[in-house]
Amino acid sequence: MLHQKIHWKSICSQVGLLFHVPAVMAFLSLFICFIFKEWFACIPMVATAFFSFGIGQILYRCFRKKSETTHLWDAMITAALGWLCCSVIAAIPIYWISLERLSAHISSDILVTFADPINALFEAFSGFTSTGLTMLQSQGPFPHILDWWRSFLQWVGGMGLVIFVLSLTHLNRVGYQLYYAEAHTEQMSNNITKTAHLIFLIYFFYTLIAFLLFFFFGMSLWEALNHSLTVISTGGFTLSHENFRIYSTPLQIIAVLMMFIGSISFSLHFQIIRHGNWKVIMRNKQHLLFLTCIIFGILLIVCLNLWTQKKAKFGPTIFEWISALTTCGYSTTPLSSFSPMIKLFLIFGMSLGGTTGSTAGGLKMQRVLYLFSGLHLRLKNLTQQRENQIICDYQISKKTKTHKPSGVNFSKNGKNDQLFIAAIFFFLWIFTLLLGWFLFLKWSSQEPLEALFEVASAMSNVGLTSGLINPEFPIGGKVLLMGLMWIGRLEIIPVLILISSFPISIKKKKS
Repeated sequence: MLHQKIHWKSICSQVGLLFHVPAVMAFLSLFICFIFKEWFACIPMVATAFFSFGIGQILYRCFRKKSETTHLWDAMITAALGWLCCSVIAAIPIYWISLERLSAHISSDILVTFADPINALFEAFSGFTSTGLTMLQSQGPFPHILDWWRSFLQWVGGMGLVIFVLSLTHLNRVGYQLYYAEAHTEQMSNNITKTAHLIFLIYFFYTLIAFLLFFFFGMSLWEALNHSLTVISTGGFTLSHENFRIYSTPLQIIAVLMMFIGSISFSLHFQIIRHGNWKVIMRNKQHLLFLTCIIFGILLIVCLNLWTQKKAKFGPTIFEWISALTTCGYSTTPLSSFSPMIKLFLIFGMSLGGTTGSTAGGLKMQRVLYLFSGLHLRLKNLTQQRENQIICDYQISKKTKTHKPSGVNFSKNGKNDQLFIAAIFFFLWIFTLLLGWFLFLKWSSQEPLEALFEVASAMSNVGLTSGLINPEFPIGGKVLLMGLMWIGRLEIIPVLILISSFPISIKKKKS
């Protein structure tokens, strides 16, 4: 039974801070309205900004002085609630502007899609969690402000709401708790605010590099701007339902390069930029494993294509593999052209994800290394000496009528905790994935592999799609995928704590 005191006043105060993020984003987005003279979008953006800022200020100021000392449990709840609420707020401009354009007699299938509140909410969740699954699957006039808003959501979401807040404020102990609760662990300074500033600068620097490369190799200024935001965040939103297949090979190669950069830990980028030592990548085990997965995956996909005699081209297939492993979600070819074996392999890649401390989703390479370490230690302990010890323990247990299962004898250091945490997370990840698949089959029972693909894509925050999810898909399936995006972005634990916190609070009130 969990016995944890929950400081709801402190949680409300901290959630109020996170409410400022969509407010600042909406204010900044007014520049796009002015540049393209889309005056119709000014009222929705200003209203969203004031609403989010107002609620944030009320929560922060009303509960700040009354709040008690917070703990990591409270920070986890704050992160879960903050991401949930901010995603809901982010849907307001999408829905409002689409409705306004339709009332102005603008004929557009895309606007009709986003005038449905569930579709607008789905897009906002997919954007903020940097997932990339989208309802933008048709043609028609679409305001520049909504193109920008979708891309901006992914850019901020890829960096993290807490990083954005820490970049603008000076939170110490509470700041680190929120930082950790949002699944960040990398440290570049003893000061958490300075670490946030460094991450922001690195993130902005690579965004600028992506913009210049895209523009130099043939994208328009507007396309380069939007894609630079969504590629470095490994988000995957594009400006067309054709995704990345309409762009040239050089632009696709640049996209692959920037997807790779986005999947590398910020702390490693910091070391490379500060010391200029590129060899550090090869000395870091999780990044070495990441490179190995890329190379091994490419070779295996080539072999699978030859074995299944599928006519899928190697170039697009390799692009899809890197997009899946980096959890970006850009696509250059319909997945219907792939064999079931390749689709299953892409699901495996999406579930693995990039490295810890990057913008990528999935299980993360560091946890995979911990699991391999546990396996190695288990095999290492299966020696003759260990066998004799197991037999001796068994004989003793028979005499004392007790049973102590044999296992791995870990050394008493931090590795024990790391292996334990990785194993628990792996179990939770697989359990949630299978449960999501089980529930999603209610709406897609005729296409089980495609259903698993969509669920894995949502939970790993990828955005690749088998074509199953569309604007006409049942509401229950969309809501389930939104939940999986939210759970996957926060890496399960904060959401689990949020859910378990309500019974604890109710029990304490009754007692």
